[in-house]
Amino acid sequence: MHRLATLAFLVAAGTLAAKAGEVCLTCDAPSASYRCVVEQPSEKYKLGGDVEQEICTKVLAKQGQHQKCQVTPVPDGGQCAGTAKTVTLADFQRVAGNAGESTYQEGAFEVARRNVHDTWLCVSSMFKDC
Repeated sequence: MHRLATLAFLVAAGTLAAKAGEVCLTCDAPSASYRCVVEQPSEKYKLGGDVEQEICTKVLAKQGQHQKCQVTPVPDGGQCAGTAKTVTLADFQRVAGNAGESTYQEGAFEVARRNVHDTWLCVSSMFKDC
């Protein structure tokens, strides 16, 4: 009896672990459903469930030209219905970059170089070009 309970626990834990990284999505306009898995950057840095859901939602909405995508719960004992998709962090960066958000930030060296150059132009023009 004890062995049977242990075996049942291991089987249940194995199936839950296999589905832990899978996110089920349904999208509207045009309608579609997906099984999304986010490719983990490394063993050292794991992404959490909420982050994976956000990445899958944004990337698949943009790639599939959907108006809206939302996470749907997996039915008990069921599987996620839909097309299997694997998404990377690079895909998410491309989607975020196309939204008009700039990820470039000027460094301190560049700001100092520009300020010194502007100051030199001002002084060398005898304060006419300031």
